[in-house]
Amino acid sequence: MSAFQNSAHFEQVFKDNWELMYQSAYCKIGNQSVVEDMLQEIFIDIWQRRESLEIKSGIKGYLLTAVKYQVMKYFDELTKTRSGSANTFPESFYEEDVFGFEELYKEIEIAVEMLPPRAQLVFRMSRLEGYSVDEIADKLNISPQTVHNQLTKSLKIMRGELKHLAPVLAVYFVA
Repeated sequence: MSAFQNSAHFEQVFKDNWELMYQSAYCKIGNQSVVEDMLQEIFIDIWQRRESLEIKSGIKGYLLTAVKYQVMKYFDELTKTRSGSANTFPESFYEEDVFGFEELYKEIEIAVEMLPPRAQLVFRMSRLEGYSVDEIADKLNISPQTVHNQLTKSLKIMRGELKHLAPVLAVYFVA
């Protein structure tokens, strides 16, 4: 089954995630137009592969990983342009970039595991899989207000557990 049910779902995923993706890339690159081009490339690629694309983890993790690789690709191309050869950045630069995103995702997963089971499910569906409140309510056969209540409690817990990552996760945990 495709990761995107239809164009409206794809558009919602874009709206829900572009700002976090933008901030993640911008803090590394610092150039608005380059970052906007990167995000456009990512979403064009996803749209072109939408029929066969299967995202097994969570959509946010997938998108942040895509940003990570685009940032690395950008620096590789920049290096080639300036020096005529690849990989003039120290290997530790790439390790820090890769581990930064992987560690971020691991810390989020650890914090999610601290939530009660039902709250975990609602949180994952909302923040990691991109479902709307109404879609979650329908799928779990609960009221939209219950979904809102679960998300509010979960976000409060998550903010507390991940407060040391506040600048990076500010958009991720907005109610």
